Formats: sequence, structure tokens, C-alpha cells
Amino acid sequence: MRESVKGIISKIANARFSYLFFTVVLLFLLRPFLVGLTGLHIISDIFMWSILISCGWAVHDKKRERFTYLGLIVLLIITDLLDLFFDDPAIIWAGKILGVIVFAYVVAAIFLYLIRQEEVTGDMIMAAASEYILIGIMFTYIYFLLEAVYPGSFSLPHKKLDRSTFLYFSFVTLTTTGYGDILPVSHQARSFAIFEQVTGQLFVAVLVARLVSLYTARKKEH
Repeated sequence: MRESVKGIISKIANARFSYLFFTVVLLFLLRPFLVGLTGLHIISDIFMWSILISCGWAVHDKKRERFTYLGLIVLLIITDLLDLFFDDPAIIWAGKILGVIVFAYVVAAIFLYLIRQEEVTGDMIMAAASEYILIGIMFTYIYFLLEAVYPGSFSLPHKKLDRSTFLYFSFVTLTTTGYGDILPVSHQARSFAIFEQVTGQLFVAVLVARLVSLYTARKKEH
């Protein structure tokens, strides 16, 4: 029994999506407690950069594809750094648009990886868990961009609508918790909120069905 547990832990630790998953978990566990040391904005940026770099290693096997992807990440990091020092609308818009594009690409790439798998592995489980959380982060950037395009799309009394706030709102929406402290007001915001809710529910349902079907097929073979 002990050897079996060790074997499972070893497989999960060596899975290529493990580093991505644990980086994503650290985003939520450590970030709130580091706010007092420095600005929340730069902390959020650092965690996002770490997640995106981990995605590069997890999603791509070939070095050429990894370096191409990392080039895009470097461009996003430079844009975020410039945003910290220069209040330029062009830089702000570029960062928001790049964030949406990069996370949408990563979510799509991991989804394709999941549907191509023919058996349940530790790597697949780590990828599925990471995918669910990355969907929430992707919508964070979508809401952030949406508020810039349509100001006043969200109602939040007495607080600034920054990336950290949209991260919170995105996961409350994805998990259909709905605390009601942040409300989508515009038609565009409500449409994306509905889309995220449906995406979250469908992803869990389809993933469970996929895992069960793969496990059943594998069991019949033996």
C-alpha cells in the first residue's frame, strides 16, 4: 500500500503539468499574504508571469515551439513592466490584449491535449486541474479588457476595478458562487459572465465523463 501511494506521488511529481498546477496553486495561497510587503499589482504580475512560463514547458514538447511561445511571454512581461512606469494608453491596451490572447491560446492548447489522451494518467489529471483554473484566469483578462472598452460594465462600490478584483470576480463566476458584491452591469459583461458560468459547468461535466469513459475502456482491455 505504501509503495503504491509513493508510486502515485512520484508519477504526479514527474508529470509535465505538475509544475504548472503547483504554480497556479501558489498564486492563490501566497499572493494574499504578500500584499503587505509590496504592491499587489506587481505581485499579481509576477505570479501571472510564472504561470505563463510554466505553461510553455507543459504545453510544448519541441524547443522551437517553446522558444516561440516564450518570446510572446517576454513581450507581455515587457508590456506589464512598462505599464508600471509609464501611464501610456497604448501600453495599457497592449498588455490587456496580449493577456487575453496568451491565456486563450494556453487554454485551447491544454484542452486539445486533454481530448487526445487515451488513458487516465497523473499528467492528465494535473492538466485538467490546471485547465479549470486557467479558464478563470483567462476570463480575468477578458473582464479587465471589457471594462476598458466599455467603462462602467461592472458595479463595485468604493473600490478600484483592477486585475486582482477581476480575478476574484472571475472565480466567483466560474464556480457559480455569486456573492453579489461585484455585479456585471452592461450587456457585454453579463454575456461574458453567463458564458463563463456555462463553461465552468460544462468543463467539469465533460471532464468527468471523459475520465470515466477512459477508465472504463482501460478496464475492459484488461
